[in-house]
Amino acid sequence: MPKFMWTIVVFSLVSWGVVATLVCKSAPDSYLNIATFLVALYAALDSTLCIPFYLIYRKRFINFTDQKVLFRMSSKWPAFISFGVVGMLFLKAFHLINLLNAGLFTLLYIGIFFQIKGRK
Repeated sequence: MPKFMWTIVVFSLVSWGVVATLVCKSAPDSYLNIATFLVALYAALDSTLCIPFYLIYRKRFINFTDQKVLFRMSSKWPAFISFGVVGMLFLKAFHLINLLNAGLFTLLYIGIFFQIKGRK
């Protein structure tokens, strides 16, 4: 594993520690606490999912020499998945989940999918 991946692993562990601390020590009584939790959850999910996606891309593109570029190529899908999870939790946390908002968020999510799918 390249050296820069250890930075991602450490960042992932720290992010999950922050999420655990926020869950245990702060109540979801203000918008600031909820937004802080959602940002920390996004960082934790994204950094955690980057590791298996990088390993899949490394196995798929064996002859690729620049590992940092390969990591950047593989990091778009974890960001997409994390955005979907945290976006739906955002709607749920702020009591905005209804048929209209869920449909609009789904359309946004599908639009982002087609934008990401077309890039290499």
